[in-house]
Amino acid sequence: MQTIVRSFAVLAVLLLAACGFHLRGEVKLAPSLQRVVVISSDPGSPLKRSVEDAMKRAGATVAAAPGEGVAEIRMTGVGVQTLVGSVGGNARVNEFNMVYHVDLEIVDGGGKTVLEKQPIEQTRSFTFDQTQAAGTGAQQDVIRREMERDMAQTVMRKIDSVERRLAK
Repeated sequence: MQTIVRSFAVLAVLLLAACGFHLRGEVKLAPSLQRVVVISSDPGSPLKRSVEDAMKRAGATVAAAPGEGVAEIRMTGVGVQTLVGSVGGNARVNEFNMVYHVDLEIVDGGGKTVLEKQPIEQTRSFTFDQTQAAGTGAQQDVIRREMERDMAQTVMRKIDSVERRLAK
């Protein structure tokens, strides 16, 4: 039995390697993005801290303010909005949509815009149960934290795509 399990594991690894699958690593930064400042319309947001931490993990030096030779990751319009998703036959809300919006722009250390301002939005839906209304606030907080984490990853993927484009 143990031989079968080992054989299956080896086969799975070989198949994954053959198809080109590899784990996503940290972003490899170009020299023009080695020193960076993260500017956000919401300076105290967890998103700003998460992007700064991810940039540090990628090997960048995060500056406190813009300056000569410092690239800028500009995140404007940062915000979460809760919208009504659906209303039941009794004219009460059954579903909400939370929309996390960020406008992202990247300027390299030389002052050249390498990513024009682009809107990024993420949407999550959740149902509203009239009998458990007390839990709705906590549910929104959990969804908001998940969306902040996902948005930071999305911003880093955008930076990675810019890096790949610049490398060509």
